[in-house]
Amino acid sequence: MIRQRIRLARGALVLPLEDLPQRLKEIRDRMSDALHYSMDAISSFCEEERERLMEVRARKEEVLRALQEAIAAADRSESEYRKSRAELLVASRAGNEQREKSAYEKAAQLMRARGACEEREKQLAGQRDDLAREERRIEKLLARSEEMGNRFRVAQNLLNMDFGEGGGTAATDGGDLLSSMLFAERESISLSRDLHDGPVQKFAGIGLMIDITREYLDRGDLARTGEELTRTRAHLGEALSEMRSFIFQLNPSGLKDGLFLPLNRLASQVAAVSGCDVRFSIEGGADVLTLQARTAVFKIVQQAVLNSVHSGKARNVRVVVCFCAGSLRARITDDGVGFDVEEAMEHAGERGAWGLVNMRERARMIGGEVRVESEIGRGTTVILEAPLPREL
Repeated sequence: MIRQRIRLARGALVLPLEDLPQRLKEIRDRMSDALHYSMDAISSFCEEERERLMEVRARKEEVLRALQEAIAAADRSESEYRKSRAELLVASRAGNEQREKSAYEKAAQLMRARGACEEREKQLAGQRDDLAREERRIEKLLARSEEMGNRFRVAQNLLNMDFGEGGGTAATDGGDLLSSMLFAERESISLSRDLHDGPVQKFAGIGLMIDITREYLDRGDLARTGEELTRTRAHLGEALSEMRSFIFQLNPSGLKDGLFLPLNRLASQVAAVSGCDVRFSIEGGADVLTLQARTAVFKIVQQAVLNSVHSGKARNVRVVVCFCAGSLRARITDDGVGFDVEEAMEHAGERGAWGLVNMRERARMIGGEVRVESEIGRGTTVILEAPLPREL
């Protein structure tokens, strides 16, 4: 009996068919190792760049403070120089040579001081601009690196999937699984970025403020020490509030008992952090959603509200959740600046802004649909519709 063989690489290698699974496993293992190495390298690189970004931002804050001081010093020098010029003019008119000479020397000295202050102001402004460019460069680099790491993780997950016999992974299931993995990775990256740009930056700033407080204390300037401590306490309160908000986003409490408590807490937290007036109502029949469906509904509403506040700059948001006629309908409206929905969806990947995409994915997972209606300058409306359990 002729043994079946498979020909690889344009006939360069003839491999027995029964050896193919083992060879494919070896290739998969090598690819998995390479992906692990790449992900570790990207993770280390991102950590180094985040530290670098914090250093750049701290340095920029120092330069900004020094620039403000230089501008104030330049203003004082300009004022003193003008006074000395006036004194020189008076001395010249009086014909007092000694006084005129003294006034001239003072004016010349103040002119040099003014020039030195202006030069320092110019140098500091240049440093500020350089640091701002470096900050933007690192932010873009981090965004690209995180997206690359995301793709590597998806590839790793696909390699680890079992497509063999009995695996029960049909084409559609594979597509759903891939969508779920992409969704989870997008949420992970988004949350990581929000944590880094929010509470992490605030805590880094608090460290810098503590250093400044110590400098004032060492100088014996108790008034400024007290002011800086008050500012530090306020920043710490804001950072803790944001951390509580992120913890709530990760694990919304009260969902097992319905949507009322989580929505009430969401409204309170958003109002406390942003000042936006968020009001909600629940209408119709009883909340009969499963915990999984209820979690998805809440997180869609939560994402819509956060989008309204952060991106839409809304001052008022209204949430209406209705259980009726075998379906759930949630409507979130705001008075924000609005946006071009198609353009936002088209460029979501480039911007790393996955909020709208994730909302639609969550709705799809519970058999529902999300529609977004918005117009620049006229606010935004998000509508979620999903079926209720059949037995009801």
